[in-house]
Amino acid sequence: MAAGLRRESEACRAAFARYQRGAITPVQWRTARADSYAREARWWGVLVRVAARDHSIPTIYISAVATAQGAALTEDAHWADSAGSYTRTTAATAPARLA
Repeated sequence: MAAGLRRESEACRAAFARYQRGAITPVQWRTARADSYAREARWWGVLVRVAARDHSIPTIYISAVATAQGAALTEDAHWADSAGSYTRTTAATAPARLA
């Protein structure tokens, strides 16, 4: 679990570094962020399911993990929406081509 979250964090940093170098577009960067948060949410979901089966784990811990999963899902939706908005905005402001 920790290794998976660490890999996601590293992937996020790598995508940002590529974006800063100009190797990926703003839309690709936003999409990578959304994908990263979606994967993070799935990892938190795994932990929620495992923790819920173990009746020795306090409910507050399970609640905290579920909150982390919800936050990752919210961020996923935000970045996916941002990528879509950026795409629509750039398409709307692009100069018209004459035939």
